[in-house]
Amino acid sequence: MDSTYLWVSKNAYSQFVQPDGRNLYWTDDINFELPIIMETSGQGSTPPLTYINIFQDALQTHAQQAALRVKRGGKWITWTFQQYYDDSLRFARALINLGIRSRATVNIIGFNAPEWLISFSGALFASLVPIGVYTTNGPEACFYVADHSQAEVIIVQNEAQLQKYLTIWDRLPKLKAVVVYSPGAGLEAIRAGRQVYTWEEFMATGSDTEGKELAKRMKDISPAQCATVVYTSGTTGPPKGVMLSHDNYIWCAKTTIDDAKLMEEGENVVVSYLPLSHSAAQIIDIFGSLYKKAALWFADENCLQGTLGVTLKEARPTFFMSVPRVYEKIEEKIKAIAASKGDLAKKIGIWAKQVGLKATLDQLQQKPTSWKYSLANTIVFSKVKQALGLDRCKAFIVSAAPISKATLEFFLSLNIPLMNVYGMSECAAPETMNYLHSNNVWSAGQPINGTRLKILSQSGEEVPRGTRGEVCMRGRNRFMGYYKSEIETKATIDKNGFLHSGDEGYINEKGFLFITGRFKELIITAGGENIPPVLIEDAIKEECRLISNCMLVGDYKNYLALLVAIKTEPGPDMTLTRNLSSEALRILAEIGSTAKTYDEAMNDQKVKKYIQEGIDRANKKAISKAQHVRKWVFLPTDFSLHTGELTPTMKLKRKFVAQKYAELIEDIYRSPNL
Repeated sequence: MDSTYLWVSKNAYSQFVQPDGRNLYWTDDINFELPIIMETSGQGSTPPLTYINIFQDALQTHAQQAALRVKRGGKWITWTFQQYYDDSLRFARALINLGIRSRATVNIIGFNAPEWLISFSGALFASLVPIGVYTTNGPEACFYVADHSQAEVIIVQNEAQLQKYLTIWDRLPKLKAVVVYSPGAGLEAIRAGRQVYTWEEFMATGSDTEGKELAKRMKDISPAQCATVVYTSGTTGPPKGVMLSHDNYIWCAKTTIDDAKLMEEGENVVVSYLPLSHSAAQIIDIFGSLYKKAALWFADENCLQGTLGVTLKEARPTFFMSVPRVYEKIEEKIKAIAASKGDLAKKIGIWAKQVGLKATLDQLQQKPTSWKYSLANTIVFSKVKQALGLDRCKAFIVSAAPISKATLEFFLSLNIPLMNVYGMSECAAPETMNYLHSNNVWSAGQPINGTRLKILSQSGEEVPRGTRGEVCMRGRNRFMGYYKSEIETKATIDKNGFLHSGDEGYINEKGFLFITGRFKELIITAGGENIPPVLIEDAIKEECRLISNCMLVGDYKNYLALLVAIKTEPGPDMTLTRNLSSEALRILAEIGSTAKTYDEAMNDQKVKKYIQEGIDRANKKAISKAQHVRKWVFLPTDFSLHTGELTPTMKLKRKFVAQKYAELIEDIYRSPNL
C-alpha cells in the first residue's frame, strides 16, 4: 500500500490512541469517530464523504429523475430524487419532533419498500443510527437487537411485524414509538394504548419548527461517524453488531462500482429484493444506487416464489446481484422450459450451450469469438436473457455464499458470466471480486483497489502464494468494530489494523483468492485430520444435482457421514413442502423413478442408488481417504429460513443443525463401522 496519513474530523477526539489499537483501528462505541486511514495516492486517497454529500450530489443533476419505484394496486409509483430527499427530510423532522436525541438508534423491519429507504435516510439526516432487522426474526430475536441497540423508534411493515414488538415493548424502556408503513385494517384494534403511528401520521408530526435543529445535525455529520449497525446472522453464537461508518460504505461502493463498471454513466436500473438488513443489499440498494443515480425498482414480497421474474422483465435492470440459491432457481426454471421443447429445439439448445461455454470464457480473457458464437447469441442467448428480463445487464454478481461449479458453468454456457464476490459485513460487504477485464470465474476474485489482502498462518506469519491460511484484510472498507463488544472486536482486528475473517483460503500466483473453508467449521476426525466440509459438500452436490442441501458430519469420529435433503418446491413465504421441484422430477424421470414427493423419494431404491453413485464419484476425486464420505442419511425435511437451519443470506447454521439432528447423527455412528 502507499504511505498513509490520518483524516480526523473537526469534532473527533481520536488522537488519543490506546496501545492496543483502540481509537485508531477500532472502537466498540457507537458515538466514537475513528480516524480514516488515508493513502497518499490511488483509490485510498479519495476524499471522505457522507451519505448526505452523495444525496445532495444526486440532486444537482438528477433531481427530477426516478429514484424509487414500487408497484401498488397494479401500477408503478415513482419517487424522484427530489421527492426521496424531501420525504427523508420530513421523516427526520418527525424524529426530532418526537424528541429523539442525536446518535440514538432506529430499528427497521419489513420487506424492501420506499418507506424502508426513506426511514433509513431520514434517520441518517437526523444524525441517528438506522439498523435493519431481518423480517424472519421472531419476537426474542427482535428484542435482542432492539435491547442491545437501545432503539428509541422502530419502523415496521405491517401488523404481523408490529405484533412481535407489542409482546416485548414492556421490556424496552427506551422505546418511544413504533411506525407502521404498510398497515392493514386490523391496526386500530391492536395499537390501543401504545404510541403506534401510521406512516402518514408520523410524517405529519414534523414541521419547520424542527428545521433549524435538523440543519445543524446534518451539518455536523462526519464521514467517520457510524452510519449503521449490521447485526450478523448469529451462525456461531448471538448476533454481533457490525458498526459501519459513512466512509466505510461510500468509499467501498464508489471503488467497487467504478473499478468493476457495475453501473456506468447513463441510465442505471437496480431491482431491490435481497434483505435490506444485510450489508450486501445496503451497499448496492442504498449507497451504490444513490451514488450512481440509479432507479431502484422494488420487487414484491413473493419475489422468491416466482414473481421476481415478472419484476425483472418490467424493470430490465442494468445490474443484477444475487445469492447462489436464486441463480439455482433460475437454472432449474430454464432447464424445465428446455425439457418441454421439441427435439430440434433441444438439439439447438445443446449445441448453443457447447458454443457458449467456450465463447464466454474467451470473451472474459479478451479473446476473439467465432461466427458460431454470433449465431448462437442470435438464436438462443439473447432470447434467454430477454425472457429473464436481463437483456440490459452489464454485470451479474453472485455473493453471500459459495456457488457450485456446475451452476457457474451452466450460466457461462448461456453467455451469462456470474462474477464471484467475496466479503462480509465486517468489510462493508465486498473485499475481493472478479472484474470483466480481470477474472478467474472459479475464484473469489482479486482485492478491490485500495485494500490489502494477505494470508496468515496459525502463528500469525504471512504465507507464500498458494499456501492456505486465514484470509485477512485492511482498507477503508474495514468496519469500525463490534458494538459494545471489546473482546470480540480485539479478537477480530489485530494490532496492525487487519481484519481476521476466520475463513481459510489461499491466493494463487495471479493474485486471485480461493476460499477453502471456515476455521470454525473445520471437522476434526478421530484420526486428527482437519476436513473442510464446504469443499466436500459442493463436490457431492455437483455430482448429484438432486440434492438441495447437505451437511457433512464427523467431528472426532472415525469417518465422515452426510445429511442429505432433496430439492422441493417452496410453499408460501418460502415455507417447506413435501412436493419435489421440477428439477428433481426431471432427474428422477431420467433414472426411472416415479417418486413425486419427498417421502416417496426417501423410500425409492433408485433414488438411493443415484445419490450413492454421486457420492462415490465425489469420493474418487477427494485428495485423501480421510475425506471420503462413508455413510449418508436422508434428512426428514430440507433446510430453510423458517425452520432455522439457514440464515437470511442462505448460509448454513452448522451448530444449529448439529443440535437439532443430534439423535439422527448419533444413529449413524451407533451402527458398526464400515
